[in-house]
Parts: sequence; structure tokens; C-alpha cells
Amino acid sequence: MGDLPRRKVPLGHSIPAHRVLGWCSHCPNRSLAEEVAAWQLDAQERHEADDVPGPLSSSVGWQSCPECGEAESLSVVEFTVRTATGLKRAGGWKFCVHCEAIPQEAAHAGP
Repeated sequence: MGDLPRRKVPLGHSIPAHRVLGWCSHCPNRSLAEEVAAWQLDAQERHEADDVPGPLSSSVGWQSCPECGEAESLSVVEFTVRTATGLKRAGGWKFCVHCEAIPQEAAHAGP
């Protein structure tokens, strides 16, 4: 929002609504119901733009195992959670399906 042009908001009107919607429920010919509906549509559009179906998602990738050297045998799993501040890595693990190794760095670092 920092790159949005500064608009003069009439005294008593909603600054956030004017920044995002360009108007608020205190503007002439607008109602509180219209503003609530506009905020809901804005939130829905932002959610759809993230391409994440829900609050929790996961991904799986394959790498060469550092223990046995087998190509594409190390499963790298990562979980992501949607928070109020955006998407955050929530956890994950690494596991070799060939030698059953669990690389030590998997507990401390991301895939």
C-alpha cells in the first residue's frame, strides 16, 4: 500500500477503505452493507491470487541422497501455512526411500 497515491480522505471517513476501495460507507450514496461486501470481495480476490487452496499446503520434491548417493531417492517435504502476514514455512522433513536415511540438516534447515 505504500506505493498507492495519497488521497485526501474527508474527516470522519475510513482511511483504509478509501486507500483500498476508493470510498467508504460514509461517502454519499454508499452504505455499510456495500462496504462490507466490497471488503469481502477484496479478501476473496487476494485469497484466490495466492494460488493456495487453503490455510495449509504441502509440496514434495526429490533430490539425490547425501548418505547413499542414489539419484532422486531423497523425498523433500515442506509444509506451508497461511498466516495474517502471508505464507510461512511450517515444517517438513527429508527421507531417503532407498536407504531410509534422515539427513541431520533436515531438522534444522529447509529443503
